[in-house]
Amino acid sequence: MRSLIVCAIGMVLQASFVACTEDIDTSARYVFRERTVAGYLESHQQFSEYVRLLKEQPVSDVSKTNVYQLLTAYGSFTCFAPTNDAIQLYLDSLVIKGIIPEAGWDKFPDDRTRDSIRAVLVLNSILDGTRQDTKFMSAEFPKANEEFSINTMADRKISVTYYKDDLDSMSIDGICPVSKINRDIEAINGYVHEVGYVINPSNETLGSTLHKFAYDFTSNLSVMARLIEVCGLTDTLSQVRDERYETLYKTGAFPNFKWQLRSFEIEPPEHRKYGFTLFAETDEFWTQELGKEPKDITVADVVEWVAKKNFYPEAVNDENYRDEQNLLNQFVTYHLLPQRIPVDKLSLHYNEKGYNYKLRNSAPTIPVWAHYVTMGKRRLLRLWESLESHGIYLNRFPKLNNGRREDYHEKECTEENQGVIVATDESSGIIRLINAIIYPINEPIAYTEHVRNELGKVRLRYDAWEFQPEAMNNDLRLVSRTDACWHFSSDPDKQYFENLTVNSKETNFMLLSGRDQNWPNYQGDEVLAEGVYDVTFTLPPVPKTGVYEIRMGVSTYSGTRGICQVYWGPRKDQLVPQGIPVNMQLGGNAADNMLGWERDTDDDDYNAEVDKKMRNNGFLKGPEYIVANAGGRETNRMNAGSTRRIVVRETMSPDVTYYMRFKTVQPDYTTKQLFIDYLEWCPKEVYDNPETPEDIW
Repeated sequence: MRSLIVCAIGMVLQASFVACTEDIDTSARYVFRERTVAGYLESHQQFSEYVRLLKEQPVSDVSKTNVYQLLTAYGSFTCFAPTNDAIQLYLDSLVIKGIIPEAGWDKFPDDRTRDSIRAVLVLNSILDGTRQDTKFMSAEFPKANEEFSINTMADRKISVTYYKDDLDSMSIDGICPVSKINRDIEAINGYVHEVGYVINPSNETLGSTLHKFAYDFTSNLSVMARLIEVCGLTDTLSQVRDERYETLYKTGAFPNFKWQLRSFEIEPPEHRKYGFTLFAETDEFWTQELGKEPKDITVADVVEWVAKKNFYPEAVNDENYRDEQNLLNQFVTYHLLPQRIPVDKLSLHYNEKGYNYKLRNSAPTIPVWAHYVTMGKRRLLRLWESLESHGIYLNRFPKLNNGRREDYHEKECTEENQGVIVATDESSGIIRLINAIIYPINEPIAYTEHVRNELGKVRLRYDAWEFQPEAMNNDLRLVSRTDACWHFSSDPDKQYFENLTVNSKETNFMLLSGRDQNWPNYQGDEVLAEGVYDVTFTLPPVPKTGVYEIRMGVSTYSGTRGICQVYWGPRKDQLVPQGIPVNMQLGGNAADNMLGWERDTDDDDYNAEVDKKMRNNGFLKGPEYIVANAGGRETNRMNAGSTRRIVVRETMSPDVTYYMRFKTVQPDYTTKQLFIDYLEWCPKEVYDNPETPEDIW
């Protein structure tokens, strides 16, 4: 119990509060008769203790403005206001845990502990609406087990729990009930929702949690916890954020970028957080498989079981569990992703054909997938959801209705290709941590020969930001905001991404989100670089040895698209140029139509001839999968401005790391852009199959 409070205190000491270096200008308060969030709270006695704490709590450690003053000014705040009784219950819990001898704010052993606890209470009660105009009525709360898109002022994620026997009842983080009566109270700068307990997100990391679970046989994850510990991963999984980046950010080492094209300044990310996702077989699974109680199951038992399953026949079966070539290490690390993927981003819905993202409860249509690179030995883990799957699966490989006139829904899925379901309902046992999410599973996952073969039979399409775990870990992906742009330093000592290197200090490198902006981008996001740009990507592994094409998805709508040379190879410092430079302004709508692009007709034989002509020129039409305007009907295949360029065709091995470099060949045109929407890998048996031509999707 005491550890919970210690973690709560530690969370505040670690957390970076709202980046506010100046006092809030409260002279701009509303002067209308309507009330502000602060005004509402002040006028209701049940919040008197909360109001007092709001007035004592600074907005940040570098600001003299208090949170109460912030709530009197312009903004979009969602306030989960604890009543006096709720705060008393919280103080009572601190007495039980031995933090204070009596329930009172004057009973803390020192000022630092008191201030830390107060900061936990206050800063986690408000969703930070200072950076975007988003506030939440209860009808707009996320679905069950999903997290709010905006963090609290303590930079923490909170979620909502709903109760099946009373659909009108809900709680924050599972323990803070939201009042049925005093909710959705509208103020001119936000909403107030009364809660019956203090919001206090766990400060436990994945590493610290698994360390405790290893011999907590009520956790239902003790076996996996012990396996992860013997593989030496605890310290890695305890990382929360890059403290060096935090220091550099706070000292102004990352100035805003004044982007002339948009006439506004683009900020760097405020944090560089680490994150993890663990798909973990439960103790119940291991008891059933090994016939022993969790406390009696040894590491050797699991190693013997993995060896008998022949998941990794080429791995080394010894006791050096920390080695990536070790059998147990390969089994364990395949369950771990180096990014924290919340429930609502396990399947990334946006502009797949037939899906209307603007409808809150829109059902899946055609399949949505992502292929993530696991920790340890680099391998691919597929996440998949479709209308027919009735949920999210790991490594599912159905046959699809993928003909030119078909709908791309699942046709059938054999038992061996069903995959492992990821339960996301209220009873799934999902565990949310400051740097990770644990999804319990009841079937084993492994990178078997069968999985590799199935992945080697399909086209692998990646959003350009799928390669960068930092984008997911720092809430940079899939952001619905017109100014959702971030700029990244080109200084070699201050770079942000593990899998991307900016080689030139004259590069202005950016991430843009096109969600809600009607851009024809796959999943909305895009890579953009300007200036004398030169960037190198670390590419994901291929699933098996073979010949692959790598295609580059490009939208030619902007006159600022540039011309770049693409390089590729296994030696980052000796990459080989691939063909002639890529002209990113050249699309199907070019005046001379040198690509051979033509809009589809009713004659599919003729359409196939057009596709063949384009392939001979090194191009493909955009995918039928992507809708040019999310929620619309015209797909990228019907869009002359959205095409794919074949940039590499080479033999590749799953045990080799490959790199791709994009370098401008227009040094005199510093405003010309590198634009990358997505990259896709297509195996030869798909693009050069004489019996079944590659589909249009």
